[in-house]
Amino acid sequence: MNQDEFGFRIRQALNDGAERLDYRTVLRLEQARGKALARQRRAGPATVRLPALQLAAAGAPPVDTGRGGWGWLRGAGWMAPLVALAVAFVAISDWQNEREIERLAALDFAVLLDDGPLEAYADHVFGVLLQAERQAQ
Repeated sequence: MNQDEFGFRIRQALNDGAERLDYRTVLRLEQARGKALARQRRAGPATVRLPALQLAAAGAPPVDTGRGGWGWLRGAGWMAPLVALAVAFVAISDWQNEREIERLAALDFAVLLDDGPLEAYADHVFGVLLQAERQAQ
């Protein structure tokens, strides 16, 4: 038996059972359904409360007041880790750039004072830099 056939058999069983209900029961079920739908329309869309994201203080009113107030803080809670990660990436990149600049400045200073290591003169990038400076002059 496949899924469609199983669903058809269940629907048939429910329809047969509904036909055997007396009029008063059917009327009460219809009224209860109407009341539930009206209550749902008045309530609006359902909101999900996440206790882990709500701030709590002893004796203080709740932060989420429903409409307005500090409710935006709960929605922005997922953005805080992303902002912290972006700030960390920028800070690490800046720090690495500063270290590279300091390293190159120390090497240039040592070469200018003529007490630099011999490896600096043998470096391929250093030779290209010297050739570019000679061509610019």
